[in-house]
Amino acid sequence: MILLLLRLVRIARRIRDRRSIGFVAIALLLAIAIIGNAVCFYVFDRAVDPTISWGDAFWYSAVSITTIGYGDFSATTLGARLGTFVFIVIVGLTSFSLFFGMVLDAVALAVSNAQKGLGRAMVKDHILIVHFPSEQRVMQLIDEIRSDPEQGACEIVIVSDAIDELPFKLHDVIFVRGSSHDIETYARARAQACRMAVVLSPDYGNRNSDAIVAAAVSVIDRVHAEIYIVAECLDEKHRPLFDSCNCDAIVLGMTIAGNLMIQEVHDPGIAQLIEVMSSNRRGTTLFSIEVHDSGVSYLELARSLLGRSVHVMAVNRGLETKTILDGLSSVAGDRLVYSATERLDWRALQVKATS
Repeated sequence: MILLLLRLVRIARRIRDRRSIGFVAIALLLAIAIIGNAVCFYVFDRAVDPTISWGDAFWYSAVSITTIGYGDFSATTLGARLGTFVFIVIVGLTSFSLFFGMVLDAVALAVSNAQKGLGRAMVKDHILIVHFPSEQRVMQLIDEIRSDPEQGACEIVIVSDAIDELPFKLHDVIFVRGSSHDIETYARARAQACRMAVVLSPDYGNRNSDAIVAAAVSVIDRVHAEIYIVAECLDEKHRPLFDSCNCDAIVLGMTIAGNLMIQEVHDPGIAQLIEVMSSNRRGTTLFSIEVHDSGVSYLELARSLLGRSVHVMAVNRGLETKTILDGLSSVAGDRLVYSATERLDWRALQVKATS
């Protein structure tokens, strides 16, 4: 009997190690143990106690296999006791311990894979950050997202193969490890269900970074063409790389930083202003909205909003940016850029101008 028990344990362990079939096999053994014991108890003990029902039989099996044993039922006949010994003591207790051991192993493995970015992100309507140039750069981006009233509650998924796991732990920030050029990586990151993607330069010292970013944008666009994609471009000369990959917006970070540094030399204070206006965390913020009407005088609109803490800065019409509003009328599809303490859509902006 001892040899039989040892053999059963060895077989159970081998099945457990083969995860593809182990869970199903152990669950099947557990079900056989519960049903077998219930049948034996019902058939043999009901002969001496007609009040025993199938519900009682399965309850007796459940409390026996979990070793709880409330004492409200117990096997009294020889057949029922033999059934309990075979189905509960030999088969049941072994399969029960192995079953919940496998469940705990699966949970631990899922947690470990999630920390290492090897799992699948169970998210929707999230923001995707691609590449991890540095902890400071990514943390700054997360802080800005969290400071935006409209985006602050969104979950964030970071995609990168440059790190083994995130160096920080933040609520609703998930890591998916993999190549930014692999469709399977974006499937695990649920890119098809995200609201927008921000593709950072992977290495600010690598001349090929812009090509890597452009390739990542192409893959994301292939996964889901409706995702709004913002890409970081280091060299303005590389801008044509993004012309064929349906990138919605390109940020020339190095160019802007260089221009701002030179302008600060001549006109101190401009860098401080841009820092405040481009951040969601301090003072007024720059916003842009789509214009829905044609023929509206931008100059008159700007004058009306000036005394209401809304400052019209510019109008983007296609690739052209117009900063002189005199004589300029709206065209449906324009993007109006303004600074304010809150985001207003086109209709709310017109109401505010006339109130």
